[in-house]
Amino acid sequence: MKIRANGTLLLSALLLLAAGGTAGFLLRPVEAPPDLAAAGEVGSAPVLPESYDDERTVRVHLNISSSVDLSFGTEGRVTDTECTAGGTLKSGEALARVDDEPLLGLATSVPLYRDLSSGTRGKDVRALQAELVRLGHTVEEDGVFGTQTYLAVRKLQKSLDVSSPDGTVSLEKVIWMPSSEVTVDECTAPPGSDVTPGTTFAKVPGALESARPTSVPDDLVEGERLLTVSGVTGPLDEEGLADDPEFLRELSDTTVVQNARAGEDEPVSGTVRLAEDIDVFRVPPGALFDESGGSGCLESQGSMFPVRIIGSSLGSAAILPEEDVELPDRVDLAPKRRSSTCEEDAA
Repeated sequence: MKIRANGTLLLSALLLLAAGGTAGFLLRPVEAPPDLAAAGEVGSAPVLPESYDDERTVRVHLNISSSVDLSFGTEGRVTDTECTAGGTLKSGEALARVDDEPLLGLATSVPLYRDLSSGTRGKDVRALQAELVRLGHTVEEDGVFGTQTYLAVRKLQKSLDVSSPDGTVSLEKVIWMPSSEVTVDECTAPPGSDVTPGTTFAKVPGALESARPTSVPDDLVEGERLLTVSGVTGPLDEEGLADDPEFLRELSDTTVVQNARAGEDEPVSGTVRLAEDIDVFRVPPGALFDESGGSGCLESQGSMFPVRIIGSSLGSAAILPEEDVELPDRVDLAPKRRSSTCEEDAA
C-alpha cells in the first residue's frame, strides 16, 4: 500500500510540474519579429510631390434677368404658331409661321443682332456654330462662317420646309431664344395677328446673366479659377464672376437653372478650382509644427524648413516651400519644438 501511495504522489507531482511548465510557456512575453519591430519605429516620412487644384465646394448665386420677350424679325401675318402658355419652345424647331414661311428658333449665347452669311466673322458666329453642334451638326467652332456652317444652316432650313433654303441666318427668318428650351409665360401673337420687326411673339422667364460663387473660403491659393455647376464648367473673372457666354448658354439648359428661372428659390452648390494645377508636396500632419497663419515648419536631420500650408485631406497636408527653400526627401515625424522661430533655425 505504501509503494502504491508513493507512486501516486510522484505521478501527481510530475503532472503538476508539467502543467506549470506549459502555462509558463504560454504566458511568457512574446517578442516581435525583428522586421516588424523595426517597422513600428517610424521616425520620418517621405515628402511626396503632387498636382493640386485646390477644389472647394461653394454656394452659387444665379443672376436671372426679368422676363424676356421673344420677338419677330419680319413683317406679315401669323399663319401658325407653336406657342402655348405653359408649353415649351425648343431651339432648332419652327416656332411660328408668318405668311406661311417658317421661323426658326435659335438659342445662341450671343443674341443674334445681324444677318450671318458666308465670310462673316465674330463671337455671334461662334455662338451660332456652338448651337449647330449641339443640334447634331458637324461644324468647326472657329467664329468664321464657312462652308461647314453654311451647309449645316441650309440642312436645318430644309428640314423645316423653308421655301428658299439659302444657308444664311437672316433676322427675318429666325426668333432668338435665351436657352435651348424655354417655358412660355404668355403668347402675344396668335394666328391672324399682323406683326412687324420687334413685335413680341412670346414672353418667357428671365435669362441667366451670370453666376457668382459665394461663401468662398479665405485661404484659396492665388490663381485663375474655374466654376463648375451641375457639371458645366466656365471661367471666373478677376471679380469672381462667371459670365462667359458659352458657359451661360450651356448652364441655362440644366435643371437647376431652369428651376431658378421658374422662380424656385432652392440653394445652388458648385465647386471652384484652379484653372491650372500647381505642384505641391504632401507630408503627414504630424511632421508640421509652429503652425500659424497658414505657415509652418518641417524638420529633417536637425535642419528646419519653413513652408506654406495649402490644405489638408486624407491624413496629409499639402504644402509649398517658402521662397528659396529646397525641401528634403524625408522629414521627421513628431519633431522637437524649439524656442526660436523656423526662419531663424533655417537661416
